[in-house]
Amino acid sequence: MAGNSRPARRAKPSSVTTARVTRLDDMLPYLMNRLVARLNQNLTEQLRKLGYSFPEWRVLTVLAAEDGLTLGQLTEATMLPQPTVSRLAARLERRGFLERQASARDSRVVHAQLTPQGRAAHRRMWRLAVAEYRAAVSGFDAAETASLMRAMRRMVANAGIELWVGSPARRSPSRR
Repeated sequence: MAGNSRPARRAKPSSVTTARVTRLDDMLPYLMNRLVARLNQNLTEQLRKLGYSFPEWRVLTVLAAEDGLTLGQLTEATMLPQPTVSRLAARLERRGFLERQASARDSRVVHAQLTPQGRAAHRRMWRLAVAEYRAAVSGFDAAETASLMRAMRRMVANAGIELWVGSPARRSPSRR
């Protein structure tokens, strides 16, 4: 996505990166993909029981972290296609979870803000997501969890990915 990543930095090879990879499950990206797919599948099933979809979760969660984003910013932050975000915003507005408002500076720019009902829905969804996360790190102590988080953030940086939500540097002039 435009603006969401930059060319990956080339880190110095380590013993891990120079080790011979002989099996698929020696590939960290494969393991990460399998884990994320399963966590998302589990969360999708739990959300469905409450009448929500996974894409709705993504939109409401991003807005809960940084309310008032433009639909373009929401598209980038959720990693969903723009037409999908537009349809989701309309559907979430009909459900009373968010309000869309044209920018005072440019009527083509639309901001989305959570309503109290949207915040309540997000809180219900959040509990489900936290339960999935806790199940995934079950048996990890605090130091292991912190180490894993540092390693993941480092890999994200090595891949040239900017973490979008909550980053003040990412706010565009239209947000100010």
